[in-house]
Amino acid sequence: MDILVGIVEAFVNFVYPPTCMTCWRDLRRGEFFICTKCWDSFERVSRTETIIQAIERKFLIDETVDKIDAVFLFEQDPRVRAAVHLLKYGGAERIADKFGLFIAKKIVDDTKLSMCDILAPVPLHPARKRERGYNQSELIAERLSNELQVRHEPDLLRRVRHTQSQTMFDAEGRKRNIAGAFSIADRFLGEVKGKKILLVDDVITTGSTIKECAGVLRVNGASEVYGAAAAVTI
Repeated sequence: MDILVGIVEAFVNFVYPPTCMTCWRDLRRGEFFICTKCWDSFERVSRTETIIQAIERKFLIDETVDKIDAVFLFEQDPRVRAAVHLLKYGGAERIADKFGLFIAKKIVDDTKLSMCDILAPVPLHPARKRERGYNQSELIAERLSNELQVRHEPDLLRRVRHTQSQTMFDAEGRKRNIAGAFSIADRFLGEVKGKKILLVDDVITTGSTIKECAGVLRVNGASEVYGAAAAVTI
């Protein structure tokens, strides 16, 4: 059956070559949704003093999160936004694999981010996960885990309250909306004590979600909590 599906897919791609969703060039073999040229030209989070200071002011000031990093700039590049929206709302799951690979390449030499004890995605509420069919942050974390060879626990955190979409709120509203929305799954109680945890998300905007998750981990004894995302708004 898989062979037949592959033959049909190859025939369709030959007759109707798939195009890059951000530049509309024909995709080459091994490319999915977005071409390599576009991936390589996406606006990145450089290690300039200005950007580092902006991230630190926004996410690390209350010391809930010890360190944070991301690969792409979300607001500055409409192609990055398109890639994230394709992943979250367009069923383009393979984009998560690319995001995970890019994050791994970015942080592989960072002894804190890459040498954590446990890697955990920011969870979706079960109802939203059923609706979407997957948790995009979990897919990103899975590839990142494989690249870094770090323990991946996709069910470490649970979303216990079905919140409204964070896109509907400003910074203060996002903080209120997400308050009390997470907990540690019962079977992991005691597992995080003294551990260094790396939280993974697709996009970090105000940092409210990452901070809320980090707070839960801190209360349960995590020694350090880090954050990594495909994209960030600064």
